[in-house]
Amino acid sequence: MPRRKTRFAEENKKAAHKKGIGIATFLHGAGFTGSGERYLNSLVGVEVGADGVVRVLVSSAEFGQGTNTVLCQIAAEALGLPYENVAIAQPDTTVVPNSGPTVASRTAMIVGKLVQSAAEGIKQTLAKSGLLANEYTPQQFRAACGKYIAAHGTLKSYARYEAPGDVFWDDEKYRGEAYAAFAWAVYVAEVTVDLTTYSVTVDDFVALQEVGKVLNPVLAAGQITGGVAQGIGFALYEKVVWQNGRMSNNQMTNYIMPTSVDLPPIRVFFEELGNVHGAHGAKGIGELPMDGPAPAIVNAVEDATGVHFNAIPLLPEDLFEALPAQSLEQDVFSPLRGAT
Repeated sequence: MPRRKTRFAEENKKAAHKKGIGIATFLHGAGFTGSGERYLNSLVGVEVGADGVVRVLVSSAEFGQGTNTVLCQIAAEALGLPYENVAIAQPDTTVVPNSGPTVASRTAMIVGKLVQSAAEGIKQTLAKSGLLANEYTPQQFRAACGKYIAAHGTLKSYARYEAPGDVFWDDEKYRGEAYAAFAWAVYVAEVTVDLTTYSVTVDDFVALQEVGKVLNPVLAAGQITGGVAQGIGFALYEKVVWQNGRMSNNQMTNYIMPTSVDLPPIRVFFEELGNVHGAHGAKGIGELPMDGPAPAIVNAVEDATGVHFNAIPLLPEDLFEALPAQSLEQDVFSPLRGAT
């Protein structure tokens, strides 16, 4: 990167298209802030039928982020079963316990850990009943479940959230541990600033994050890619205009969002340092990629132009107003400067 920055600085001396590189380093807590998870007191269940099919009982909602897949994976791994043997119940609280809302990067870490605990409770119940050995096949698991249900009626296990002993937030003093774990990231953006149109194009984007154990690499990369795409819109396009207490550009015809052609290659990388508070070492991930793109992009624009910006979205008119006069006296801009 230093060589590229040096090359850009040299090329920018004469070019009307200025290139720059920006970096953002940041973190995001997983779960509700402070004592929020203690107050939620989330409850999760795992139920097994006589046919050995496992159902995960949570109120977490799937809306494209992979909740159903990941929670079923966690249960399957905890029970030593194929993924196909696990299903997730409809998140209707007349059927499932209240495991809390699907927000705050808490699903994989908080709810997932409870799913893991509840699934392990099923295994312990069968073992204590003398129906299941330490090592078993899916067929033996199914047979053990059938025998247990024939004798006892149902086979369910519940796990309730218990705050870690070393994580405590004092509501009165407003001090303590705000989160049980943090995800960390370094994002790098490469941009081109067109000093004819005053537009910014993101040419390349690298997202490196440490999110504990990556439970599903495809879904995790998708979360980051989608979040970065939103973050680019947040940084360069999406301006909410309020007039008389109402959003005046609340239609797709006048609210500008990036399309696929406005997005650069987004290269996603992970580090896995683990997390004792999350399922199999997982941390939260969903909100992380909304934090870093804007500062990385704005820093890249500053690198390209030498002008500091402290607000987003960074629109062409903002660049037009902020660029120093000496950069606008070049011949390529004189027709624009003379226009009235």
